[in-house]
Amino acid sequence: MTDEPAKTKPEKLPKTKAELEDLVLAELRAASGCAGAVHATVVAYDDYRVGATWEVASCNAGASAPEDCERALCEIVGRLQQHFDIAPT
Repeated sequence: MTDEPAKTKPEKLPKTKAELEDLVLAELRAASGCAGAVHATVVAYDDYRVGATWEVASCNAGASAPEDCERALCEIVGRLQQHFDIAPT
């Protein structure tokens, strides 16, 4: 047996709702086929069974294909939820 310390999850940085929306939208616009996206709405998510504290409730794909944006959002949100929590208001 080794005396290695148990790995802990890194601390997530708090971001406001507006900051999270800006981050999601910037990454969404950079995704293939989603440059025309115009808005993403972030809401607080309160479920102790899930490690995330927020989710995207809606997205306006604008001139982009909604299917492309939905696919991109799945990856973007999952990744950002690992690094950021929604800040208390």
